[in-house]
Amino acid sequence: MAQKGCGEELDRKELLANIRRLTIAVLDNLEEGSRDKTLGQGEKRLLSSTGTRLLRLWRSTLKDESNNQTVVRVRKRELVSEKLNASSL
Repeated sequence: MAQKGCGEELDRKELLANIRRLTIAVLDNLEEGSRDKTLGQGEKRLLSSTGTRLLRLWRSTLKDESNNQTVVRVRKRELVSEKLNASSL
């Protein structure tokens, strides 16, 4: 089970790295195109909405990671509590 958790953590880190790279590329293109005036309004809207979606995905992934860590901590506390209760009997 520890290996499964480790694999999931690596997958999550890879996902976050990929989201980060894509977000940076999209926002850089938007900034450069806006500065150089090479983007039309439609392209600006498309890049802007894509960047917004990527940032939401980033935040959602981080939130899921935080929730998963909380669940793991709660489970560990429950196990410790159960062991203490069993040893006191």
